[in-house]
Amino acid sequence: MGLLNRKPKVSIEEFCRQFYDTYVFNPTVIAGIDVGEAFWETAFNSVAEADKSFEAVDHTKFRHEMTSVRMELFGLAWMHKFKREEFTMPQSIFTRHYLEENKRSEIWDVMGEYNQAIAESATMSESGEQISGRIGRALTISINESRVNMVTKWADTNIGDPSAITEKQERLFECACRIANRIGADVRRNDCILVKRLTARFADRLGCDLSLRSEALFRLGVVIFGLYEGAKEAIRDLNLQW
Repeated sequence: MGLLNRKPKVSIEEFCRQFYDTYVFNPTVIAGIDVGEAFWETAFNSVAEADKSFEAVDHTKFRHEMTSVRMELFGLAWMHKFKREEFTMPQSIFTRHYLEENKRSEIWDVMGEYNQAIAESATMSESGEQISGRIGRALTISINESRVNMVTKWADTNIGDPSAITEKQERLFECACRIANRIGADVRRNDCILVKRLTARFADRLGCDLSLRSEALFRLGVVIFGLYEGAKEAIRDLNLQW
């Protein structure tokens, strides 16, 4: 836990690489026990205990999906912490590069599924419907305008003529869109809609959909919320070198 307790001055890329290497893809082994594997097994068993049908889910697929959710929630926590584009864009770009470098590009693609769920949650009511009423419409307009402005500003500065966009610029543009989709998303909303949307998308991708018992869905949501809280704690006292 030393990485999380120290307050070193590190670059965005250095910290993200350390976190991904140490806590996401190469967790600690203590007394011969893979701590990461033990955590996922405990989480899986907790959900299966609430609904026996979950036992049919492939463990490898479960862990792969959870890793994708975790990476996306790390990006969300990062944006909530640092907010400004000069901090969020390098994090998003590095994450994509890191996954490609380590031959895990499919995780970036799956993160996009959860990124979209996060985007949708910002303008949804507790029931999963679009927020209605005057206040709801005003909120939706405000969030959408903020997202468009963020992407447009970035594109105007970094792309210029959209008809001549290069493959590299297109990839960077996708990173900017991922960040924009997180604008307005709030994990701590009282109705827990963001966690519910992620849980629903997660269950659907595992082939469970919402046929799982409510207690099983709740336990999945608890795990997902814990991933956000873990990311938030990891970067809480981070001292970035800038």
